[in-house]
Amino acid sequence: MEFKQAAPYVGHPWDERQELTHGEILSSGRKIVYMCACYRHRRRAFTLIELLLVIAIVALLIAILLPAIQRVRRQARTVACQSNLRQWGVVFSIYTGDNDGKFPRLHFVVMDADETWPYIFRAYYSDSNDLLLCPVATRSELRPDQPVPVDIYGQVGSKSTAWKIVSSQPEVVFKGSYGINRQHGLRIDLQDIRAPLNNVPVMLDCVHQIARPFAFDDPPEYDGAIGPSFIGSMNYFCINRHNATNNGMFLDFSVRRIGLKELWTLQWDPHFPVDLIAHSPWTTSGGVQPDDWPEWMRGFKDY
Repeated sequence: MEFKQAAPYVGHPWDERQELTHGEILSSGRKIVYMCACYRHRRRAFTLIELLLVIAIVALLIAILLPAIQRVRRQARTVACQSNLRQWGVVFSIYTGDNDGKFPRLHFVVMDADETWPYIFRAYYSDSNDLLLCPVATRSELRPDQPVPVDIYGQVGSKSTAWKIVSSQPEVVFKGSYGINRQHGLRIDLQDIRAPLNNVPVMLDCVHQIARPFAFDDPPEYDGAIGPSFIGSMNYFCINRHNATNNGMFLDFSVRRIGLKELWTLQWDPHFPVDLIAHSPWTTSGGVQPDDWPEWMRGFKDY
């Protein structure tokens, strides 16, 4: 069998491939490398539209997350406030145990800081001023509507500021955010109480270190309004410090949140007839209507 030698390839009529010289190859390579480098350089930069889009997305995320962060922060402050009051419950429990079940005698008018409850309980809370402060109200400043003389009663606080006790001793300074129910400042004996202990408030968020409210007191006309006297002074406790609620410690040393309108249902005086509390004109059983409340309180829960 004979094999014929293949004819050499002569190319196709439409095959117009050309051979390049060495110099032309180098020149084409440089062009390709330069074009790739320029392409990569252009891809590293953001266009104005892309930059504005990123800014818009970040702003949207902040708008969505910021209310949630603020809500968590408020809840954390409320929990910390309740923790302080629980520690005060321990302080009161130990004090009454050491004093035959009696509370200390407290006064509105004090000649010096050693007659106030922060000084009386000083040995029981390690002299830590932090325990006197709700996390919502830690700084103190003089109110423009300060209702009483500072040198006799002390400096009154607000829902976001602390009260301050003025002392003749420069090294003794008390500032706090909680107040004592003055009804317990009469050296009461726990064994004589007939009212439910879990409805008799002892210490709550307050704009002064002591106050004496009654279930028949009028509510404050606006958020933060206070009266000229600590007697008949529900507005000293009626402060919107924890989202329409107030934190309080009761005579059984329990701690819970208290709705601002619920303040009028509490047994402020443990010797006061329990049935009369239900007839307070500021309770639902006493016939209060939504429009009877000041405008800033009308949206709060009724009791």
